[in-house]
Order: sequence, then structure tokens, then C-alpha cells
Amino acid sequence: MTGPHLEVDLDHDARRVEFGGQPITIGRHPDNVVPIEDDRASRFHCVIEPTEQGYCLRDLDSRNGTKLNERSTRSALLRTGDVMRIGKTRFRFVDPSQPVVEVAEAQTEVEAVRRSPNLHRTAAPRAGGSVVSLSGPDEEIDYNALLEGLAPAADAASTQAYEQILRELARAPDKPEADRRDLELLGASGRSLLAADEGRAKKSPRRGEDEPESRGGINLLRLLLLACAQVGATDLHVESRTDDVLCRMRVDGTMVDAVTLPKPAAAKLVGVVKVLSDIDIAQRLIVQEGHFSTRLDGRRIDYRVSFTPSMYGQKLVLRILDLANAPQFIADLNLPPWMSEKVKRMSRQDSGMLLACGPTGSGKTTTLYAVLREIDARQRNVITIEDPVEYHLDGVTQIPIDQQKGNTFGTLLRSVLRQDPDVILLGEVRDQETASIAMQAAMTGHLLLSTVHAKDSIGTIFRLLDLGVEPYLVASSLNLVLAQRLIRQLCPHCRSERKPTPQQTLRMGRFVEGISSIFYPVGCSRCFDTGYAGRRAIFELLVVTDDLRDIILKNATIADIREALKLTMFTTLAQAGYQLVAEGVTSADEVERVAGVE
Repeated sequence: MTGPHLEVDLDHDARRVEFGGQPITIGRHPDNVVPIEDDRASRFHCVIEPTEQGYCLRDLDSRNGTKLNERSTRSALLRTGDVMRIGKTRFRFVDPSQPVVEVAEAQTEVEAVRRSPNLHRTAAPRAGGSVVSLSGPDEEIDYNALLEGLAPAADAASTQAYEQILRELARAPDKPEADRRDLELLGASGRSLLAADEGRAKKSPRRGEDEPESRGGINLLRLLLLACAQVGATDLHVESRTDDVLCRMRVDGTMVDAVTLPKPAAAKLVGVVKVLSDIDIAQRLIVQEGHFSTRLDGRRIDYRVSFTPSMYGQKLVLRILDLANAPQFIADLNLPPWMSEKVKRMSRQDSGMLLACGPTGSGKTTTLYAVLREIDARQRNVITIEDPVEYHLDGVTQIPIDQQKGNTFGTLLRSVLRQDPDVILLGEVRDQETASIAMQAAMTGHLLLSTVHAKDSIGTIFRLLDLGVEPYLVASSLNLVLAQRLIRQLCPHCRSERKPTPQQTLRMGRFVEGISSIFYPVGCSRCFDTGYAGRRAIFELLVVTDDLRDIILKNATIADIREALKLTMFTTLAQAGYQLVAEGVTSADEVERVAGVE
């Protein structure tokens, strides 16, 4: 009895090629196991290789594609009787250990799958698994089915990369919003990548023999971005190393290894990102920046792109701006009720100044956008000046700064004041000029929102004074200072409890009164073994009262301001964090890490 074999060139004198447990490559190059003379075939067109599930057909990024039972495919498990076509040459796969399936029957099953509203497969399903293709950007994909099969790849290493990413997707079962949705790539101009590809195909119907196909890079980028959306990542890092490329995601503020890519697969990925972002693909030794977007589940996700030269090649970092992971309104910020009321009342004022302070990545801009959404842009003229514009708001005039053209925060703020604004969001107060203009605007009938890099709310006052702003301007214009940090929440699936240590009891003070135990992180597969899942903000709100203004005008010290705040509802960042520890939301170690407890 013969073993699995391939019948070659069915339209002429068919010949048989035995597998013998080794992969069979097909193409025009003489080094292939099955070389064919066909102008429509690539030099290395496809490969059939044994796997644990059976024999797998994979297209090797060929120019004209590989058809299985008259449907284009990227990767599929073969059944006996399946017919492949490469250009004009036809092949039949035969495995005597399987029941015979006629081509017509296989085509019928494939057509039934194609009409399914939820799933597109490259071949009819068989026992032991299914193979799902990502090749069609207009197809709707069932990612749960993807987890059971094999995504397309150009080589064995890339196949492992796809499988590893799919495993990461499976670790976020509580976030189903990406299921059964395709990820549409939009270039910097807003055009769909599919439309761009079609345009290039019309201009250049036949590519050069050695020009690489980008489909593998497109699929890999889609899968990585889907993984980021699934786990709520805020950044994606693609870092070149000596022999490979490491992809890492920032999840809940912590870097998590996602997948290791072979350099050829990573090169395709980087090329697709550069094309999407309108970045020169020939430049590799300079800093490059850009942006692109995707559309997923009816929502738009924006990405800021940054390329930086490193020892082993360019490092790529994508900042992910996904509104689904950000609070939309003041009520979503989890502010204490008295803070929420103060901020809402501020948003309804005609003049004044609200400053958000904290380090980079602490959510300052997100908070200010939540305040902006409380403002009726139909009745008030709202203008933002940002570097760059992060989220798009309907009815709001948003202006990006451009240092090369002289459009700095200061110059644009002067210009905007002549645009009859009611509300101005200024991305950041960086220098004396910008701070002075902003404060004068706040005193002359404008509501001004901005951010400052300062440790806490009290430090913000001294930061403004250090910039050279007159004390009377700070005292007269400033209304609220909101300091914040993002703190990780304990994973509800693996957290454990224990008695607080004497040092923790001493630091937490009244917040642990009557509490016999607090929770701490353990780590499980659902939280990437970190012990934390998700983040929320902790806040410190300083309300500038008349007493505080008098202190500022008298060359205030930190001790003077702290003494004045004792008579108010002022709560420090650490105290806000310890309140969450008492509620079992986070750990004492996390509060001390984020709030910098002395």
C-alpha cells in the first residue's frame, strides 16, 4: 500500500511524488522538490509539509497565490482528493489512510463555509482541527476559531510567532469585543489599506520577480494590533536583537513579552507600518515619526508611530490611543464625589484655570478630555492646542503644534485668543511665556485647561513660580489643581489576603482601622503572571481658596500650604491609594510604588 503522495500536472501525463515524511516545495526554481515550468508560478511558490494534524499546504508569499479547490488560500490542512492549482499546473493530494473526498464535494463544503456570516476558512473542516485564513481584508473573522487553527505564515518560525500571539489573545477571555470582527487598516490619510493595494495593483499589474509580497506583514500587524486591543495594551514595542526581534506590549503600565519574530517577518511588519504612516521606507538611520489608524468593532483606534535607530536596527514603538480603554466623562474617572462635583462645577464656569499634573503616562490628557466632553461644544467655542492631537472630538477645533513652522504653544495660544474662544485646552505649560499668557486668558473670560509636569498638586504651584510666573498671576488665575497617578488593580482571579505588616499599618494609619487583612498579588495566566489586571486613577485635588491665595502672594513655603490645607477636605495621593487598599482594590506595595510614599 502506497503512502501519502502528490499527483502532479493532472492536465497532462500525471506523475507521482511520494512524501516520505519530508516537506515538498513547489516552484520554478530548480532547487524545489517539484520544479515546474509555469510563468505564473513564483520561484518558491508553496510548500506541503507534515504536521501533527496532517499535511499542511502553505503559500510562500507567491506573486499569484495558491488555489485549493479553486479558492485562494494561505494555509490549509489537506484532505485526500484536494486539488491545488499553481498558475496553469494542477496537483492532487492523495492519502490512502483517509476516506476519499471528491473535489466537487470539497468545493461544496468550502462554498458553504464561505457563505457563513461568522467564519471564512481556506478549506473544508476536517476532524482534529480547522484552518482559518486572514488573507481577506474584507472578510469577517472568528478569532475563537483562529485559536484552534493555524494562521498563515511565510516560514516555520513565523508560524510559531502567529501561534504565540493567538495564545496571548486567548488569555483575555473577559474582553470579547474583538471577536468576529476584522481589523481594517487605515493609512495616515485615512484611506483603507485595501483601497491602496487595489490602486497599486491597477498601476502595476505585474510585480518584479524579487519584490516581496506584503500580505504576510499585513496579517502579522493585524494580529499584533488585535492582541493589543484584546488585552488593553497602551504601547507596542518592536525591538531588534542580534538574531531575532522581540515584540513587547505595555499592559497596565508593565512591559509584557508578546512574541519573538524572525527578522524576515519583522522586516515585513516594519515595512507595512511605514507605508501606513507615509514614512520613507529607505531611511533606517534617522528618527522617524508618523501615525495611522484602524477600525475595529465599529470604533476607530489611532496609533502614534516612532522609529529610533538602535544597535541592531530601528526600534519601533506604537502608542495606542483607544477610546475603549479610556474614561469618556467625568463620571467615569472614579473621582470621590466631592472632587467630581468640584470639577463638574469648574467645567460650567466662564473663566478660570484647571491644571492636571503628574508624570508622563499618568492619564492627564484623558482627564482633561473627559472634562471637555462635559462642555456643550454647540453653545461654546472650544479650541485645543496639542502636541500632537491624540483624540478627535466632534465640534471642537483641534490644533497641533509644529515647531518647524514656529507654531509653538505660546504663539498658537496668542493666535487662538483672537478666535473668540470660550474654552481652551492647552496641551502643556512648558515655559514662562505660555504660562503667563494662559493665566492672563483665564482671568479675562476664558476657561483654560492644561497640564503641568509636577510631582503633586502642591508642587504645581512651585513649578509655576519656578517658571518665572508672577505670584499674583498664579494666585488670581488658578482655581483647581488635580494631581493623579494610574494604579494597577489586583487580579480578582488570583489575589490573596494576609495580615498587614507593622510598617504597613503605621503608614496606612486610619485606613486600616478595623481591618484584619489586606490583599496582595499572586499571579496567574489571566493577568500575565503579574497579579494585576486593569488600572484606575487615584487623585489629589487642591482647591485654591482665598486663604491659599494669600499664602501664595506672601512667598509661600510647602509647610505653609500644607498647614492651610489641613482645614479642607484635601487628600494626598498616598491616602487615596490606601483607601483602595482597604477596599481590596490594590496592594500596599503598589500604592507605595506609584505614589512615592516616604
